Amino acid sequence: MNIDIYDNKNNKQNESIFEYAGYYQDYLDSIGINLDEHYTLGDKISLDIDHTQFVNYFRNKAKEYQVKNYIPRPFYPDSDMRQAVCLMHLGYCKENATERNIGLNPIDNQTLKNMVGIDNFNLLGLDPKTCLVRMLEYNPGNGIPLHTDSFNAFKSKYGEDGRRITRYFVAVSPWDWGHMLQVHDNIVANWKVGDAYEIPEGIYHLSNNFGIAPKYTLTVTGFVDE
Repeated sequence: MNIDIYDNKNNKQNESIFEYAGYYQDYLDSIGINLDEHYTLGDKISLDIDHTQFVNYFRNKAKEYQVKNYIPRPFYPDSDMRQAVCLMHLGYCKENATERNIGLNPIDNQTLKNMVGIDNFNLLGLDPKTCLVRMLEYNPGNGIPLHTDSFNAFKSKYGEDGRRITRYFVAVSPWDWGHMLQVHDNIVANWKVGDAYEIPEGIYHLSNNFGIAPKYTLTVTGFVDE
């Protein structure tokens, strides 16, 4: 009897997961997102950054970093809210989608920008005066699921002036077991410290740590100096 009850519970849970997976897939289909269509990832940019400096700074800010998991939030645009609702019902929660980060407050943002350095901003082609740099930590068993970025935090801080806004993923920790980034149909792994990949607005991506060591990255968002 207990086995039957357990199986019925699991069956209902699986049916719910299939249902919400279908909702998300229907949404992707409606906006023309298709893994069979190749997205050409931009060339890797290799930055010169000090892994130890960044990690030590992050760990020293332990009392001040933001801890959040991927859930619906009332300030999300409609498309972001729909993604978050589907992901929540698919099982993403604080146990598997928790992130610790710093960089939103002005002091941390400026310190991180100073640590990145003007030469690296030049390589990225971003205006450092109006960049938002955040450092993210994903511990083993956590990641950020399939989503797009709307750059809301950047836009609320710096506004929009007609220039294109973009974002870069920058590896801070060396690649290790279970660390990966997927940008549409591109799988990125085996990175070196400082490797940077552009993830423009509206491009679906995800990043996970199913390994044994924390994964540290930067997101660098800014106006493109064209």
